[in-house]
Amino acid sequence: MLLRIALWLALPTLASAAPNIVFMMADDLGWNDVGYHGSEIKTPNIDALGEQGVELDRYYVFPLCSPTRVALMTGRSPIRQGIDSPIGPNGGLPLDEHLLPQTLQAAGYQTFMAGKWHLGIERIASHPYRRGFDRSYGHLGAAVDYFAHNWLGGLDWHRNGEVLREEGYSTELITAEALDQIRTRDKSMPMFLYVAFNAPHTPLQATPDYTERYPNVDYPNRKLFAAMVSAMDDGVGEILAALAAENIADDTLVVWVSDNGGNIRAGASNEPLRGGKGGTFEGGIRVPGVVRWNGVLAAGRKLGQQFSAHDWFQTLTSAIGVEPKNSKPFDGVDMWPALKDGTAVARDETVIGVDGNYAIFHDGWKLVENTPRNADRSTMHLYRIEDDPSEEHDLIDVKPDLAADLLARIRSIPRPPSVSRDVEPRGARPGTPRKAGPKARGRGRGGPRNPQAGWPDETREPWINTALRD
Repeated sequence: MLLRIALWLALPTLASAAPNIVFMMADDLGWNDVGYHGSEIKTPNIDALGEQGVELDRYYVFPLCSPTRVALMTGRSPIRQGIDSPIGPNGGLPLDEHLLPQTLQAAGYQTFMAGKWHLGIERIASHPYRRGFDRSYGHLGAAVDYFAHNWLGGLDWHRNGEVLREEGYSTELITAEALDQIRTRDKSMPMFLYVAFNAPHTPLQATPDYTERYPNVDYPNRKLFAAMVSAMDDGVGEILAALAAENIADDTLVVWVSDNGGNIRAGASNEPLRGGKGGTFEGGIRVPGVVRWNGVLAAGRKLGQQFSAHDWFQTLTSAIGVEPKNSKPFDGVDMWPALKDGTAVARDETVIGVDGNYAIFHDGWKLVENTPRNADRSTMHLYRIEDDPSEEHDLIDVKPDLAADLLARIRSIPRPPSVSRDVEPRGARPGTPRKAGPKARGRGRGGPRNPQAGWPDETREPWINTALRD
């Protein structure tokens, strides 16, 4: 801590009044799952945040959890990093990638995280407290039981790398941790707080006081989903109230977004957009988002320019006047001028997608490469997307040459081998055969390995071994 303070005092460009950043993200929340889009789900705190700031009307993310988080943290496309699906127990974001909190740490920011990580589990070096966060809390994997905090048969709940067994509903626990991080921060330093709610991702679990808010929602999944969203919205409200109570609301740039389109089978709604989570039709990648900075961003504006998940690194550092410390080229652009006063920001084509499902945006056109589950071939669809956001008018037969050119552009992006799935952990003993993990319903191939399987202790994380399975 003394070293951090010394570094902070040595930075002439920042002062104690430097702006804070609070970045909040929902998990699997769709376009029609917020009140300001006309949903029956009540989100008064998120709605108010939008009224006080700028609504992102064309905010695009990747269609699955880990790829979007990669884009957010690195400002680079997960496609070129081998993150083409949710990261499994033995995968991870490459360690040579520089992350946003690392740049902010170097600029003298305190960096806090509460919630879902999903960027690497097995190697301790992949964890948030080793990748730029001073304090981290929550779970590392794709999802947890909201009450037991288990994933794949083991406990997945931690604070700064230490196993944590505690009772409570995960949304409320994540909120409580964020509040504590705000209240106990070093007030002489600016703060970056990343709150990654796991709500409303499956499993669908809610407390009775929230389900009782939706007596007229008959579809069981939708009722539970709505209750989970309301719990998250209450958390957003508590965090905003804490900023006000600490007298830093006007000194804080606040972002709230979803990480990908809603999972329709789990009760989400992306209407009137087509498709949902996992695909690159608009319902899978165009999600709600709002940005507020009192006194800096005009209230009640709607930004119609395209904004992508991998734009945040450059946009946030530009907003606060910090120079990025990464050495690899960004794939995003600096959207701060657009947020600040609506200035048109030039951008090249944007490619978004995951294994088998991609979309490219170029000069007002959108090409979708869609590979349905269990299908052996893809279909192509072409839209004039700004005129046809519901993707009802496929122009693939009208513009076949354009479609071919756009497909070639998608194909031109270098793709390293996947590091998302259940890959061999770096650090395995040379010659050690790969061993399959025990069967676990719903987790796909591979999984947490027996701690006696031959991998050195420093490559394993204690809370996913058999000793911690309940």
